[in-house]
Amino acid sequence: MKAKIRVYGKSQSRTALGIINAYLKLHPDSTLSDLQQAFPKSLNPKSFTDNIIVPEKEAQGHEKLFFEREDELVILKNGERLALVELWTKEDFDAICEHAKQYGIEVAEIEETKPFEKGSYELEDLDEFAPIEVTAPILEEDDDDDKKKCKFSWWWILLLIIFLLILLFCWKKCCNNDKCSNPNVAPIEIIAPADSATSIMDNIKGKLDSLTNNFIYDTGDTIAVTLPDGKEWRIGQNSSEFKLFTFLNSEAKVDTLDKSKDWITLDRLYFETGKASLTPESENQLKNVAMIMKFFPNSQIKMGGYTDNTGTDEINMKLSTERAKITAEKLIALGIDANRVTYEGYGSQHPICKANDTDYCRAVNRRIDVRVTQK
Repeated sequence: MKAKIRVYGKSQSRTALGIINAYLKLHPDSTLSDLQQAFPKSLNPKSFTDNIIVPEKEAQGHEKLFFEREDELVILKNGERLALVELWTKEDFDAICEHAKQYGIEVAEIEETKPFEKGSYELEDLDEFAPIEVTAPILEEDDDDDKKKCKFSWWWILLLIIFLLILLFCWKKCCNNDKCSNPNVAPIEIIAPADSATSIMDNIKGKLDSLTNNFIYDTGDTIAVTLPDGKEWRIGQNSSEFKLFTFLNSEAKVDTLDKSKDWITLDRLYFETGKASLTPESENQLKNVAMIMKFFPNSQIKMGGYTDNTGTDEINMKLSTERAKITAEKLIALGIDANRVTYEGYGSQHPICKANDTDYCRAVNRRIDVRVTQK
């Protein structure tokens, strides 16, 4: 088919986003189902999702998997907001570019410069192509059903107004009782939540094992991951392995300036109490980490060891260093070149649960973290 639109992009993922929006420019009445049929999952088999285009709400919380920023969403004519998979390998990117040709979409080389924001994309109409203007549907005066739908879309505004009126009423009542200006009335004290086990539950899911006193992480639902060798690997979507593999398999860059970022806690790595001896069940996770690193032979990592605040700083620093070292040595024994693994102990510094005042907190803080230093 003769090209009607050319897509310019500054990266593979942004160009893919441009292709989807170019298709919508050519087919403005498309639905989510239409897009999913036009751009099937087979174009990006390593996306770990059932579809490469999903409703916005399904993409929320899947960090580094989907475009989620407001200016990155795909907006349909009916107002539905969609998100596109952000991770594209060179092979998959070439596939979607070739696939787009059948719709009259041409993709320019990424290296071609265009005067638009870095990391974004631009669409260029070719051969005087005039896209169909996307306009909001007009409500007929006698169309009662459509009127009801339109009115319903404003329900949240009405609720907000009602809520504000209730707040205003309560405030006036308070002032009429001289509680707003009376200095003898003690103000309500707002107490910030303590940085303890309950305050970090939103970010860390799991429980304390009363027998071992270890923190048992919830690694989430099991999902299928397609490895570079084509084999399927089933792993928890919140697990350390999934986070490590996703980062190495993405276009995300290693932050060389802020080295406190992008640390991943190894969630199934445990040591004997007060020792630098790994428990037998910990070896399986290290085997997984070694396998991932072998798929990405240029990658390098750093192991960070941490303790809780029990004991002296000297003891904790020594113990954390020994634990980080034994972990690195285990990876080397599993076939990873020694030049690719470094380690450092931080003692009780950088606690995840800063209160460090409960068994739960201390269990969370005793850990080995890993950070990718080179991809």
